[in-house]
Amino acid sequence: METSAPAGKPLVILNPVANRGNMQAYRTLLQRYVNQQRIEYKETQRPGQAKDLAQQAAMANREIIVVGGDGTIHEAVNGLLAAGRRVPLGIVAAGSGNDFACNTLKLPHQPEEAVERAFNGRLTSVDAGRVNDTYFANGFSIGMDAEIGALTNRMKNIPLMSGAGLYYVAALRQLLFGFQRCPWLTFHLDDGAVEQATEKRYVLIAVTNGPAYGAGFHINPRADYADGLLDICVVDYTPLWRVLQLFPGVKQGKHVNAPEVTFYRARSVHIESKQPVTMQADGEEARVSVVDAEILPGALWIRI
Repeated sequence: METSAPAGKPLVILNPVANRGNMQAYRTLLQRYVNQQRIEYKETQRPGQAKDLAQQAAMANREIIVVGGDGTIHEAVNGLLAAGRRVPLGIVAAGSGNDFACNTLKLPHQPEEAVERAFNGRLTSVDAGRVNDTYFANGFSIGMDAEIGALTNRMKNIPLMSGAGLYYVAALRQLLFGFQRCPWLTFHLDDGAVEQATEKRYVLIAVTNGPAYGAGFHINPRADYADGLLDICVVDYTPLWRVLQLFPGVKQGKHVNAPEVTFYRARSVHIESKQPVTMQADGEEARVSVVDAEILPGALWIRI
């Protein structure tokens, strides 16, 4: 990954449908920079456009500021890493979950402070990851939480539903009506340093760079975004009543001592399933039967 000195005006990429479309406060704050001719400002008009814009800007060694939620950040990070250039990245958390920005990087929620930090924060090396043919900033998972994430995406437009409340409702619905879909998997870490070669059933396997997902559920509470390692939470199959007992405590990371839960750290992860299963990476879903993932130490250069 080549680190490049910024050239030209920073590019601001704003997702107009983030925050249920309530983006005027961010537009007003950014207009000051436009008026001072300090930035180029673009709003996305289609899925995937943030990735394209970020890739073009990174290839030109331009600084990038992303205004949106986890999905917009996921797109921008994929564009930036696909370019193979490490340019400064500013993030303004403006989505419903904001796990990577607010829970991993501890960036501010308040719009004015968030915009200020995105332009003037201290540049810090931050790990990223690659899973199959996509990059991720925060993490990916297989199992019930991936199914919950997919259901959360489908429920996002329900009035008065957002953030942790939306995730709670989706989780309870998926657990109560979809628990029979817990997958049978094998996995190994770091080329066999840890190996589960016999197929077993799991509630989930969550592989993260940051501590939280699902709008603040601390699945890997000890994760460090700059340690060059992926954190892995493996939850063995257990009856639904027990999962319902464990679930509320995940918000505060209280599952760490549960006998069904095992934590690992690794540089690479390989997972296999005989049947296609749902995988979510930074909230974006795919159907997979083989997963190969690796950490990319210090691949991002973010203003914090």
